[in-house]
Amino acid sequence: MQKHVWIIDDEHAICWALKRALEQAGYRASAFSNAEDAISELSDTPQLDAIMLDMRMPGMDGLAAAALLKKERPKVPVIMMTAFGDLSSAMQAIELDVFEYLTKPFDLPEGLKAVAKAIAASSVVKTTGDTQEGRENDSLLGSSPAMQQVYKKIAIASHNDLSVLISGPMGLDKESVAAAIHRNCPRKESPFLAFVPIAISPIALSTEMLGSVQSQYGSDRGVHLRSGAFELAGNGTLYIDEVSDLSLSLQAQVLRVLEHQKYNRLGDSTSRECSARIIASTSRNLRTMVAEGEFLEELWQRLNVFTIDFAPLAERPEDIPPIANAILQTYSSAGTLSFSKAALEWLTARSWTGDVREMRSVIGRAAGRSRSTCIDVEAFVDAEQPRPTISPAMEKELSGGIRRWTLSYLDRLSETGRRIQGTQSEEHFGTMYEDFLSMVEPALLQTILDASNHNRALVAAQLGMHRSTLRQKMRRYEIE
Repeated sequence: MQKHVWIIDDEHAICWALKRALEQAGYRASAFSNAEDAISELSDTPQLDAIMLDMRMPGMDGLAAAALLKKERPKVPVIMMTAFGDLSSAMQAIELDVFEYLTKPFDLPEGLKAVAKAIAASSVVKTTGDTQEGRENDSLLGSSPAMQQVYKKIAIASHNDLSVLISGPMGLDKESVAAAIHRNCPRKESPFLAFVPIAISPIALSTEMLGSVQSQYGSDRGVHLRSGAFELAGNGTLYIDEVSDLSLSLQAQVLRVLEHQKYNRLGDSTSRECSARIIASTSRNLRTMVAEGEFLEELWQRLNVFTIDFAPLAERPEDIPPIANAILQTYSSAGTLSFSKAALEWLTARSWTGDVREMRSVIGRAAGRSRSTCIDVEAFVDAEQPRPTISPAMEKELSGGIRRWTLSYLDRLSETGRRIQGTQSEEHFGTMYEDFLSMVEPALLQTILDASNHNRALVAAQLGMHRSTLRQKMRRYEIE
């Protein structure tokens, strides 16, 4: 029997082209310019095998129409078409059990393929779990085709429990993608834990990920247990930022969790269960790293099951204005700041080699320098000027202090017989760099927080640091 497909779209040219292509492919096709006319025909249409539905139309929009159509014909697959997709609409479409989410413009063969797949699967009734749409942050904005694909994949990933690999250049907030998946998935009531290797000392990475068991001696004898990321994530989601930064031994631990849901704390021979979902990100080409022996092929294969490509701003300049406006509002407590037309043009034309993270820093500096509620291009030009340097005398004093501290530290190591000679394995690395950071970072962070009235977004921008990294450092040093 000839399959019957509806096309509902207010653009006459799209209806005509799709109807003609479907009929040439052997389908019976009916076209409607609005949802109201189509719904009124439902009772007189006993056979309906698939519906191609535009999301934005005058009168009843596509989401409302899809809800009514799915209520009346729950087994008929709906293919949503849109040129204005965002994360919210993608999530709503998935919630309505839409079969496919096509981004306009799409090729006719792509549309025909979606129809064929939908009809082939029309006998299967899907079920979806409850989701809760969270607030979109400045990284998850834009209507470019590349971002619409990200929204679509977030929605799909939220409704399955596969491991996910998010790829994209440094500077993009890939954690926001992982967080969006978590808050819309059945695990949303459980913890979301971000594990950021670059923010952790290399010698502490294994302990922070796996946890540890240490025997203590002296007056307070006993066993000291330390929980790691695998345990702290519980039944929730463990997001591993830049998984390519992990050593091969830790990669093997992640692989074991993915394959067997088990791991061992350091110093403990008893295996522990890990039921967390793993979402990882990378800015490097893992296939190349596998070929060079820097990344485990088995882990790459497990992570590569479901991938989300987060495109850089250079490939989607049309997304820059909404992202920039959202960033600006984080520096405007009353929502009074805005960009001039020239400023938005400057932002859009600029080459963002550091992507969204760099944009946050530039906008933060401009907002701090501007004396007007309307940020003009001059504020960015001023912000791009060379940074003021400290006086030669202060620089000499600072360098001298660091040199004296370093030499004194090395002397203490020699006195205690702990001076490292030659290349050692990772387990025998010294802790000088970590000790130095522990001395200077708390003072730096506390001073800039006090000077910035504890505006963490502004502090992160001034430091050129991701806000999640700032939060981790503040927790580490117990800075309020």
